[in-house]
Amino acid sequence: MHQPHFTEIEIAKPSDLGGGSWKLSKLSVITVLFGKNGSGKSRLLRAWRDKDPSNCHYIVPERTGVLTFEPSYLQQQTDPVQRKNASQYNFFNEYRQHVVARIQAYFLTRGAVRENQLPGDPAELERYLSSLLPDFTMTFAAATNPPYELIRSFDGSKVGDIHQLSSGEAQVLTIALDVLTIAAMWDIQGNDKRLILIDEPDAHIHPDLQVRLADFLVRVADRFKLQIIVASHSTTLLAAFGQFGADAASVIYLDRTKSDFKASPFSKETKELAACLGGHALMGPLFGVPLLLVEGDDDYRIWSQVPRYHVASFSVIPTNGDEIKQYQKSLETILAALREPGNLAGFALLDGDKELPQANAQSPQNHIQFNRLACHEAENLFLTDEVLALLGTNWQQAGAAIAAKANEYGEKAAALAGAAGWDRKTVDIHELINQITQILDLKNVHWTIRVARAIGQQRPIGQLLEFLGADIVNALWGPAPVVALAAE
Repeated sequence: MHQPHFTEIEIAKPSDLGGGSWKLSKLSVITVLFGKNGSGKSRLLRAWRDKDPSNCHYIVPERTGVLTFEPSYLQQQTDPVQRKNASQYNFFNEYRQHVVARIQAYFLTRGAVRENQLPGDPAELERYLSSLLPDFTMTFAAATNPPYELIRSFDGSKVGDIHQLSSGEAQVLTIALDVLTIAAMWDIQGNDKRLILIDEPDAHIHPDLQVRLADFLVRVADRFKLQIIVASHSTTLLAAFGQFGADAASVIYLDRTKSDFKASPFSKETKELAACLGGHALMGPLFGVPLLLVEGDDDYRIWSQVPRYHVASFSVIPTNGDEIKQYQKSLETILAALREPGNLAGFALLDGDKELPQANAQSPQNHIQFNRLACHEAENLFLTDEVLALLGTNWQQAGAAIAAKANEYGEKAAALAGAAGWDRKTVDIHELINQITQILDLKNVHWTIRVARAIGQQRPIGQLLEFLGADIVNALWGPAPVVALAAE
């Protein structure tokens, strides 16, 4: 990831909070200001915004309004000082109208640059939104009113009113639009410093959406060279930033009685504790919902989305590769103090190419049992018949398409050229998955989103069941239903 624009800063502190200055140091690309209500998070962010409104954008905590285009707000969204003046307080009654106006401001910014080809790509912004909210497709269009179309993927229906969205969907969508449009405008204008200050993005958002929002913000920050400061008191959001941000993320524990703060990077221990607290993981086994430990960010992206389809329920904890064994050991110790052995509390899911650890006295599996995929690793699930059907294709067509496009991918061309002959269950496509996605998915949605939908929308069957393995499917969905034979 890129280097942060600010590693330290001094900001005037209001007299009612003690006066003097806040001094922040060791800031990272993404820094979470973590503290309870009244600790000064919002006041600090607004004071920071006021120092440099041209290179700084503040997103208020109370965000209301409707998704309509108001031309009168367009001028405000092209002028950083007017944008600052519109967000002076904790609430913004017409926040969503201003965000929609910024879509049009983005198109105006593209057209104002003197180049043979317009800079920026609306399709890129649409792909980020699709990855964040896979149940919807948003298309930007400068010549329409409003300058977008929002379609519900499930039935193709058009969303024309804010009341057709849940409160969480509305909040996540508008925050994402806010961040993306200002980031794209700064990118076109070539701003050297690009600072986004987000105040309580977790408000009114379910934990699973908070996780996806954190993933989205980390990826957008990397793509558009943003520095993001987030004020929150959500352990779920904190855990997700630690998981997806890795070394680029840090946390400041804000206290109104102090003035000097050093951001702390996410240590291995911090991630582990935040994951348990943030995902409310320990609540799972106490109320009959199994835990699922997974390896790596992509596995987490898949499995954390599956329960939102309301077919299977479990609580997902991310780990980093071989750390899954230490996490399993730690949870065994914690759960042994909370519950009696018997029914398992959950599972640790390994890739299919990993050796399956055996339980013994030193490393029991009384509460968390190791399991593994039946295929090589999670990427192989993207090649199953069920996922390909979501893309409107089959393996015969997909294999031919990959081979036909292989020459466009340089050093990976030779590996891609042999696609038609792959054993989809065992082939190692870890280093090829992004190219495969670009070839097969016209919308270029992140491959984990497609896999999660295929797994989550019903109890896995067919090739998807074969690649996942009956053991893990039975563990998370319960035994397969018995089909009664018709009487002769």
